[in-house]
Amino acid sequence: MMIDNHREKNLCGQCILSPPPFDNVLALFEYEPPISSLIHQLKFSENLLIARFLSTQWIDYLKNTIRPDLILPVPLYHARLSERGFNQALEIAKPVGNFFQIPIDTRSCIRIKNTQAQSSLPASKRKHNLKNAFGLSHFISAKHVAIIDDVVTTGNTVSEIAFLLRKIGVEKIDIWCCARAKKNNYARN
Repeated sequence: MMIDNHREKNLCGQCILSPPPFDNVLALFEYEPPISSLIHQLKFSENLLIARFLSTQWIDYLKNTIRPDLILPVPLYHARLSERGFNQALEIAKPVGNFFQIPIDTRSCIRIKNTQAQSSLPASKRKHNLKNAFGLSHFISAKHVAIIDDVVTTGNTVSEIAFLLRKIGVEKIDIWCCARAKKNNYARN
C-alpha cells in the first residue's frame, strides 16, 4: 500500500505551527508487519534482495511523477557502515537512480557524529540525539533533492539533513522512505 503524504494534502497541527524543512514525504508503506520485518532483515541480516524489492516498488511508483535532480541517501556514520558492511538507503537508491538516470550523491552529506541508533531511543530523545550529527562536505547545486531512507518515524533524521540543504539554497526537498510510522506508534515513547 503506497502512502502519499504531500504537504498540501496532509498537514498535521504540529506541521502547521512549525513547518518541517522539507516539502513532501513519500512513503511506500506504513511501518508495520510484514514491511517492518522486511526492513529489519535488510538492515540486520544483510538481505540485500529486500533492497532490490523496495527499489522496484519505488521505480513503479515514480514512473509518473516529477523526479528530483539528485538523490541523497541518508548517510551512516563510518563505524556503523563498517560494522554493517553496506548502507541500506544507498542500496535502495542505486537501482532507482540508475533506472531514471538521476545522480546519487554519497559524498556531500556526511554523518559527522556517531549517534546512538534512533530505533533504540524514545521519540522524546531522538531530536537531541541527532543535533549536529550531519554536515556537508561539498556544495550541492541541485535545486530539487530527494532524501531517501528506509524508515521515517519522528522525521528527525531527514529534518536534520533537509535543514542543511535549505541553508545552502536547495529549493525543493522530498523525503522518500520505504516505510513511515504512524504518529501514534511513536508519540508515546
